Amino acid sequence: MLGTGQVADAEDLLVAKQKLRAVHASVRKDDRVRWTIQTIPEGAEEPYVLMASFLTAPEFGKAADPMWWTWGEREITALTKAPTSGEPVKQEYF
Repeated sequence: MLGTGQVADAEDLLVAKQKLRAVHASVRKDDRVRWTIQTIPEGAEEPYVLMASFLTAPEFGKAADPMWWTWGEREITALTKAPTSGEPVKQEYF
């Protein structure tokens, strides 16, 4: 955790970037998402960060809560199932 105005060391930043790429590879592997790592939608940013935190924590001697990964997966799945228009999906009965 960095304080306001603090900058991460180059090594720490490299670890964080590697973990973000690992998260992206994980959510792309089953074609759930089609965005690139450069075009991550705003709604997926926080889940990505939390999932990367889960992967990164042990390298910094911190405990990783498995719920971080679970929550991130759930949020990304919900994001991919939401209609792109932002309108609620209407239920159809047959």
